[in-house]
Amino acid sequence: MTILIGGGSCSGKSTLAKLLATHLQIPLISLDQFFRRDDPTAPHITLNNQRIFDCNHPETTDLALALTHINQIPSPKIIEGHFALTYSELSELATLKVFITCPPEIRQQRRLTRDLANNKGTPEQILGYYRASAVPGFENHIAPSQIHADLNLSGEDDPKVNLALILTYLKL
Repeated sequence: MTILIGGGSCSGKSTLAKLLATHLQIPLISLDQFFRRDDPTAPHITLNNQRIFDCNHPETTDLALALTHINQIPSPKIIEGHFALTYSELSELATLKVFITCPPEIRQQRRLTRDLANNKGTPEQILGYYRASAVPGFENHIAPSQIHADLNLSGEDDPKVNLALILTYLKL
C-alpha cells in the first residue's frame, strides 16, 4: 500500500500524513526533502531584486532521487508533498491518492504563522514570497493535480476526521 497526499502549501497535508503514518505505523516520505535548493538550474523567482528558490514548481523536486529513495522503502508507505499527485511516476505506485483542499486565505494565514515561528523573515517578506510563488504555483501546478485524487479532503477539518475518512476508505 502506497498513499499519496498532495495539496497546496499549508493545506494540512503534512499534518494529516504524520497522523496517518503514526496511526498505521508506516514510513512517511516528504517530497520536500528532495527539493533542489542548492541547484542553480532549479526554478527561481525574482522578488525585490533577489533571486529566490521557487518551491512551488514541479521542477523543484529531484524526482529521480526521490523515486530511488521511495523505491528502496518497502510498502506500506506514505508520500506527501505539493506535487505528490502531479508526477505520473508516483501515481503509478499509489494505492490511494488524497488531495487536501483548503481556502487560500487559510493557507496564507497558516503560512505566515508557521514561517514567523521559524524565523523565515518579516511578515512582508513571507507574504511577498507566498503571493509571488505559492499562489501562482498552486493555481498553475498543484490545483490541477486534484483531478488525480481518489479522495478529496478538507484541510479545514480536524485532521482526526480526515484520518477516519481515509481509514474508512481503505476499510481499515
